[in-house]
Amino acid sequence: MTLLKFLFPMALWAWIVSSSYARYVTPRIQSALVTIEGMDDKDNPVKAIHVRISAISLRVIMTVGQMYALGVWAAYCALRTIRYTHLPGVESKWIYHLLAFFICEGALGYIAQKETYRGILSILHSAMAMGMFVMFSLNPYMMVPIYSWLIRLMKIPGLIS
Repeated sequence: MTLLKFLFPMALWAWIVSSSYARYVTPRIQSALVTIEGMDDKDNPVKAIHVRISAISLRVIMTVGQMYALGVWAAYCALRTIRYTHLPGVESKWIYHLLAFFICEGALGYIAQKETYRGILSILHSAMAMGMFVMFSLNPYMMVPIYSWLIRLMKIPGLIS
């Protein structure tokens, strides 16, 4: 019964997050990237170097922002798994981690599949978010500097003093 209480809300949130992000956020990011690529036209020698630097800086900022946003999902999955594996009477904790891994990575994979490849910066945020779940599951204290607000929101005792 505990496993179902763990899985059902997590699967529901995975569906909500992946479909909402792919439907509402990804198209806006893609259109912004098309605009930025127009600024970063390497074949046009007329473009000033500061315009090209600005375009690259905007792509990096967008990548970091998306990485943070998708990392919230990975941190949520890791924190939910930690909460349920520390309940009294829970055996086979590895099953919780394995199922959470598949749910988390499935949602992030769906989001990544909906994006258009535009170089390394267009896939870096998805790859990093996918790795964050594993990092946060193995060492939950790694999320304290970045997602301490989420830890407080989910009321996980022991991670923040």
